[in-house]
Amino acid sequence: MVLASIDDRIVEWVAAHRFAPFNGFFTALGTVEKLGAIWVLLSFVVGLLMRRGVWAAVGLAALTAATTLAADGASFVVKDLVHRARPFEAHPQIHPLYVVHSSSFPAGHAATAFAGATLLSYLAPRLAPLFVGLAAAIGFSRIYVGVHYPTDVLAGALIGIVVGAAAIGVVLLVEKKWKPRAVTGGRQPIQAS
Repeated sequence: MVLASIDDRIVEWVAAHRFAPFNGFFTALGTVEKLGAIWVLLSFVVGLLMRRGVWAAVGLAALTAATTLAADGASFVVKDLVHRARPFEAHPQIHPLYVVHSSSFPAGHAATAFAGATLLSYLAPRLAPLFVGLAAAIGFSRIYVGVHYPTDVLAGALIGIVVGAAAIGVVLLVEKKWKPRAVTGGRQPIQAS
């Protein structure tokens, strides 16, 4: 109950201290994050920057789309089990910047954001602070607009990190399977017949 009390205090405080010029920005973060769309776009750009060709960039975008959709699906499985009321439903003094109708726990936007950020941070480590910062901003935006508690966002982020790590595992398996075999001494290894 202590954690629920802290959750309540934080969402009430954030809603009471919104800064109007930021309202549109934090609302827009939820829009661009819909089903991980921003991560799919970013992954395509990262794929192009890696200079492996357009098809590699398309493949990376497809992998990212699958990853964010998996994170979203996992969050909805938990939502259906938990059925937590949204902060604006439990606290009439919180006026959400927009209304959603599913369960609050966990935050699906945080799950997709952290899944995308985890995968892209592995693939482009120098850009990791940008990816993690964007995912954190998206997570905070869910509290700011009044549709999630902090623990919803933390649980969503954890789901996203786990799903993103699983996607990295897939990348590693594919790289291992398709990696050209080493050539020794300028000759192909002799295979026993």
